[in-house]
Amino acid sequence: MPFEVHPCDSEDLSVCTAIQWQALASNPFWQVHFPNGGTPDLQRRMTYHEEYEFRNFDTHVFKAVDTSRPDVILGYTKWIVDEGDLISGADAEKTTEQTASQQQTATESPSFSPPPVADEDSNDSVFKAWLPGVVDIRCTYLTGTRTLVLDNLCVRPDHQRQGLGTLLLMKLVDFADEQSLPCYLESTPVALEMYRHHGFEKVDEVEIDLAKWKEDCGMYKTAIMYRNVSRARHRQ
Repeated sequence: MPFEVHPCDSEDLSVCTAIQWQALASNPFWQVHFPNGGTPDLQRRMTYHEEYEFRNFDTHVFKAVDTSRPDVILGYTKWIVDEGDLISGADAEKTTEQTASQQQTATESPSFSPPPVADEDSNDSVFKAWLPGVVDIRCTYLTGTRTLVLDNLCVRPDHQRQGLGTLLLMKLVDFADEQSLPCYLESTPVALEMYRHHGFEKVDEVEIDLAKWKEDCGMYKTAIMYRNVSRARHRQ
């Protein structure tokens, strides 16, 4: 296989953020949430957030590269070992100023001061409508339990369907098995079957009617997926 997975360093994070925007450009939720796409301000804000979590949390970021051009990042994955102290449902409103890349591990901190974003670049109302249902489910599956939370897994559009997503996902699965950790993620509709194929089960769903914000959109479903420890051990 011409592809390999290597750990990212902090200098890679701006490239990873750009790949995330490329990979999610056609996602209906992102189109409504970020109507002007990945503006420079939004990309700076997301990169700031990635760097903040990279420094301050048990965060693991890996990149996929072609062995013939190891300096070019083709995709990446980011996961966080959550110690069971995820935000409660009562804190959901506090997180609405944060961008979509923060949705898995939203954390309040005085030192977290991301660059500002123009109001027209981020439609916070759709995020506010979506978030409470997701937070309630997170509390059910994560509170009090040490869990591996998949925050991002994105591949450049011109390198999708070449096995890179699976390669990156297996890095997480192997780590979870080694540490005997359950895994949690919130899947887009496009990625659902890949996660199912690798042992994740759909345990819940959050549905939002995007037509309230954009007429040519319809119902959007976020699949909540879980891979428990017993399943991980059976794999060994």
